[in-house]
Amino acid sequence: MKTRVDVALVGIGGYGAHNLEMVRRLQAEGRVRLNAVIDPMADRSPHWTDLSAKGVPAFQTLTEFNHAGLSSDLAVISSPISFHASQSCEALGLGMNVLCEKPMAATIQDALAMQAARDASGRFLEIGYQWSFGKSIQRLKSDVLAGRLGAPIRFVTRVGWPRTSTYYTRTSWAGRLRDGAGRWVLDSPVNNATAHFLHNMLFVLGTSMDRCATPVAITAEAYRANPIENYDVACCRVETQENVDLLFFTAHCVDETDGPIFQFLFENATVELSENGHITAHFQDGSGVDFGHPESDPLCKLIHCVDHCLKETAASSICGPEAAMGHVLCVNGIQQTPIHQFDQKWIKRRTQNGSETLTFVPGLNEAIKKGFEQCLLFSEMQLPWSRSAIRIPISNYIHYPNNP
Repeated sequence: MKTRVDVALVGIGGYGAHNLEMVRRLQAEGRVRLNAVIDPMADRSPHWTDLSAKGVPAFQTLTEFNHAGLSSDLAVISSPISFHASQSCEALGLGMNVLCEKPMAATIQDALAMQAARDASGRFLEIGYQWSFGKSIQRLKSDVLAGRLGAPIRFVTRVGWPRTSTYYTRTSWAGRLRDGAGRWVLDSPVNNATAHFLHNMLFVLGTSMDRCATPVAITAEAYRANPIENYDVACCRVETQENVDLLFFTAHCVDETDGPIFQFLFENATVELSENGHITAHFQDGSGVDFGHPESDPLCKLIHCVDHCLKETAASSICGPEAAMGHVLCVNGIQQTPIHQFDQKWIKRRTQNGSETLTFVPGLNEAIKKGFEQCLLFSEMQLPWSRSAIRIPISNYIHYPNNP
């Protein structure tokens, strides 16, 4: 029986720095050993001096890591979106288990390739949607599957997170459809900063603990205010095989932070994530349940993967490809719709922190709140800047070789 898990960190910049801190915490407990870093820019990390002093080797690629004769039980992949598929597949092929950060991949073709690599390797692949691994969402989903809330009727989520010019200049692929090498990245609020919250609806509605709901069509609107290639505002209605509609509203070109807030309507109860951050169920008989805060357990996804490695058994997956694929389908569906550029008359800008520019659409947060409350897309509310939504059946693009 193993008592310690060897971990290789693939990417230590950006969110990788957070995963490095999580690994360090478990290493202090003697549960893991960080035995390698794979990052072509590792020496630019503020953590590199310490890692180097402790003898942690760094490699440009997983291939170099393998050629050095090293191996790890678990690869934690925190690289840019466009590398998730190739690096996950390579790590699985080298015999490592994989925890890949969200989103799973940019395209459904890459996601399916990751699933196939998982199946061929005999190892596990988990996608790092933090909420899915936490106790509050696990408990909520268990109650949903047990029928304690009654039949699901409609799920709605909103989130408005302002992002300044610095956000879009922090990497060469921010706000882009492809990276500099031509790999799909599809960077957007839906596929990056607020991906968790669309995924969470799909996950909670899944027909088993390790599955997500199955999208069958998506009606979406996409807009752009910032000088970027992709969109920075979206709303969509996802039709599912489970006969429950999911509505999602998200934006970066807003002037105030709002959310995430969700409301899940069931036959016997309404489940809400409110301003205090707790998920609560309010039953028709007046009773209630507090499921807790979805981010109260920051180590949960890493601990799950470490425990899975230590048991060396076929432990149940929590958020594998089958639980993350629905989000990729929705992202690809939204990319089938036109991206509408806001007319300059709807846009304002202001300087923050001396040198950062916030580009925003006045009233957009209020429009999102209204859409959330009335379960209407922007065009259905006949907002003056809105354009007609387009309904895209998932079957229209799921098999396209060059999707999206």
